[in-house]
Amino acid sequence: MKRSSDQDLAIGELPRSRAELVADRQLLDSMSGEMYRARDHMVGFPVNLDFDYRHLARFLAVHGNNAGSPYGSSEYRLHSKRFERAVVRFFADLAGAPAQGAFGYVTNGGTEGNIFGVYLGRERFPDAVLYASAEAHYSIPKIARLLRMEHEPIATDAAGAMDLPALEAACLRHGTRAAVVVATVGSTGRGAVDDLPGIRRVLAGAGTDRSHLHADAAFGGLLAALGPHPAPWGFADGADSVTVSGHKMIGSPIPCGIVLAHDRHVEIIRVHDAAVGADDDTISGSRDALSPVLLWQELRRLGRQGLARRVNRCLSTARYAETRLRESGRRPERPQGSNTVLFDAPEQAVCEKWNLLSVDGRAHLITMPHVTEEDIDRLCTDMNHAE
Repeated sequence: MKRSSDQDLAIGELPRSRAELVADRQLLDSMSGEMYRARDHMVGFPVNLDFDYRHLARFLAVHGNNAGSPYGSSEYRLHSKRFERAVVRFFADLAGAPAQGAFGYVTNGGTEGNIFGVYLGRERFPDAVLYASAEAHYSIPKIARLLRMEHEPIATDAAGAMDLPALEAACLRHGTRAAVVVATVGSTGRGAVDDLPGIRRVLAGAGTDRSHLHADAAFGGLLAALGPHPAPWGFADGADSVTVSGHKMIGSPIPCGIVLAHDRHVEIIRVHDAAVGADDDTISGSRDALSPVLLWQELRRLGRQGLARRVNRCLSTARYAETRLRESGRRPERPQGSNTVLFDAPEQAVCEKWNLLSVDGRAHLITMPHVTEEDIDRLCTDMNHAE
């Protein structure tokens, strides 16, 4: 049965009467109420709900559009490109991009970042095979179809990371063809991290000297960069392009992300002065001007140290969840450095209440910044009462 927020809606041809407009407002109020109530039980998805941008509501009364490249201005004056460039510089520095020659922009989410990275690799090496972990983001097979690339899913090891011997065997099967490899830094299912330096060694050992390595760090990039045990994930570790989410660890009411690459590689796809006075070197062309403002504000407020404290708080909550779930007999497990905890799934009603996804009898909770120890206690109480 559909929830009220899932019911189909119609839009008529005639202007609405006053009574109908009041009813519409009540419908919207009801919808927002459902979302706020669901917010208090959101522990199964990698999204941060710990934010409040209501003081920026004035931006909702103007059409902001960051059309074309974020570098330079635009003939369309209602844009936030200087904020976007500041956000890109922050993440470029965090990911170890070269001080000069780094390119980036704010995307509408992880899928666009992955499209950009793989597209860049395909344009560099048109004969390339696309390799990615079998547990990579669901966008990867779709991107292969969009770009008409041969896609080779690579088996994973016991921890859920790309199996390097399997990657080597696949590269050897394809002989002299180039490789575009998507390395997952924080898989959606288990929080696994692929070994970027190991992938580079495998490519070299297999004789694949034409390659583009894209790091899908949408989920795990900030954990890898700022956790107590940093993991390889950026340019210094062999990546040619990197994508990081904006609505996960930072938090935003709008899906968004940041994609980074070497400017010399982006020049291959760039069309100069094509987008209302700006270069065309992004996937989406017309782009959201609000997300850069939101991200800029949170990054200014938190800074790198504040983000590091946020990451470590998430990891502390994950350790607490492990302890409580073990006490409840749920056999928890968690990859090192991850805030994803897998455990024996509870009753379906509990999964639905707490927005838990389960596969083969195992559920996972993700201790994002809004998830507290009290939330874990309430979840465990509900699971114990449901037995």
